[in-house]
Amino acid sequence: MMHGPPHPYRWFVRRRGLKYIILYLLSNHGPMTGAQIIDEIERLTMGFWRPSPGSVYPALEELESEGLIKVARVEGTKKYYEITESGKQFIGIPSIDKGTSAVNDFISLAKYIMDNWDSLSEEDKVRVREVIREMMKVMG
Repeated sequence: MMHGPPHPYRWFVRRRGLKYIILYLLSNHGPMTGAQIIDEIERLTMGFWRPSPGSVYPALEELESEGLIKVARVEGTKKYYEITESGKQFIGIPSIDKGTSAVNDFISLAKYIMDNWDSLSEEDKVRVREVIREMMKVMG
């Protein structure tokens, strides 16, 4: 529930924004239940907005019928939804295969380690050097 005076974006959030928010959450958090989505929106808005089940579950059904999300798994009565490739494209997330994604993450972490090399403990430096040696064996 939203608190405070009417907000000019309230219509957008109620009519269309909730779908975008759900897609964003699923793209960043992986599979989630409707209840988890409600809780996460409340957490992200610091308690200012807790969408009702009467708005979230119809939005999930609509997103599923549009092929933007799918049921990832069912555990008892809980359905876990995940974003589809179409959903990622819909919100502008480029398709990157898992290998490319891992390489991108590796490069970012390597740059971070290089920038902070002087502040690493000797134990961590030894561990990094060992991983580099193992990688060099694999690369030939």
